[in-house]
Amino acid sequence: MSLLEFVRDKTRDNFYRKLSDIGLECELAERGIVEEKLFNPWHRTSLGIIKINSDFPIKYINIIKKWGGKNDPPRWWHYFAVPTQASMSKEDQIDINSIRLKSFPIFGKVKSIDWKFNSNGENLAEKFTKDSEINALTTELGDIRVQSLQENFSGYSIELEFKRSAFNLFSAANISMNIRQWNTLNKIAKLCIENGKEA
Repeated sequence: MSLLEFVRDKTRDNFYRKLSDIGLECELAERGIVEEKLFNPWHRTSLGIIKINSDFPIKYINIIKKWGGKNDPPRWWHYFAVPTQASMSKEDQIDINSIRLKSFPIFGKVKSIDWKFNSNGENLAEKFTKDSEINALTTELGDIRVQSLQENFSGYSIELEFKRSAFNLFSAANISMNIRQWNTLNKIAKLCIENGKEA
């Protein structure tokens, strides 16, 4: 193995294998496609797209990395894209965030989940709050943010920042996904689509 291959960030490769292991039909997309622009500002880097070929509302995943510094470890985000036909205006944009409330800051056990939302996200956030599977998902995996999008992408994005590890080197640690968690992510996606139809 070459040095470049050894230090290459393999977060996308590792997550692709985990999705394949739970039976999803997916593939690593070629690099440089337009989907890599989803939530990819200039100070972050897309590690590439995983396309979902199975019949789920989540159609692809963009994995974004922010390079760290001396006192700022690197961070990774997974953006699960949920395209829809309906295009929402900026005035109707939905923005919902999970807040993992811990028994002790940083290292404590998650004791409950609170959902913060903008004025358009109240109804959807209430559904998340009442759903034990959705709350268990963010307890197990990490913080979730749901946004409706417009302009270059019509639909929703489910942002997941997996629980961070102090021992990250070249790739993200603590990245896992089982079929129950995958189905719950798609439950979130379906609730988003239904909410858009009700609006």
